[in-house]
Amino acid sequence: MVLLEADKVSRSFRIGDQSSLALSEHTLSVQAGEFLVLTGPSGSGKSTLLNVLSGLDRPSLGEVRYRGRSLADMTQQEIARLRNSSFGFIFQTPHLLPDRTVIENVELPFHYGCPRSFSEIRRRCLQLLEYVGMAPLTSRYPDTLSGGEMQRVVFARALACNPEVIFADEPTGSLDAENSCKILELLKKQTANNCSVIMATHDPGGIFYGTRVVRLEKLHANV
Repeated sequence: MVLLEADKVSRSFRIGDQSSLALSEHTLSVQAGEFLVLTGPSGSGKSTLLNVLSGLDRPSLGEVRYRGRSLADMTQQEIARLRNSSFGFIFQTPHLLPDRTVIENVELPFHYGCPRSFSEIRRRCLQLLEYVGMAPLTSRYPDTLSGGEMQRVVFARALACNPEVIFADEPTGSLDAENSCKILELLKKQTANNCSVIMATHDPGGIFYGTRVVRLEKLHANV
């Protein structure tokens, strides 16, 4: 089953009187349970394509469809709900609130949707932290964690609302080999639950975890 489609999408930005190309034209579809890896050199548009597919940015040309519906036809509120309930996000830099504990950071998606009782939320988050190996550190704050630990907290948060698609942008870029393997293995496990993973990476080791690889080429600065 096709979950996500991009039909001739591209992205450019105006700089003065010139148009700077950030993403050349791409057409692709993502099946449920697929692990799609986007790779290529810096400046090839990997992160831009990820942002366009996830609704964090809009394409200059072309169309993105989720379950057959164009994101362009959705309101900003609908896209926000989609990103919170159906999509999960893992970025290279862990975006954790410094004044919230580990478990409070994992609980954040429930404040913007995924309505459940407090006891259900707490139980779900404890299960996720156990799953990623962070259960003993639920009351710690982000500045007391290692990079690998913070990224596992982010991973748990990404799974909070049982997403159908996980977008991972260089999720191992700041991690050592051991922690990189842990994150990649956790990502791969999600596909067994029919969750799709779309990962942008320049890490050669990460490519082998994908069921399909799309290579983007270096772009010219201006068009």
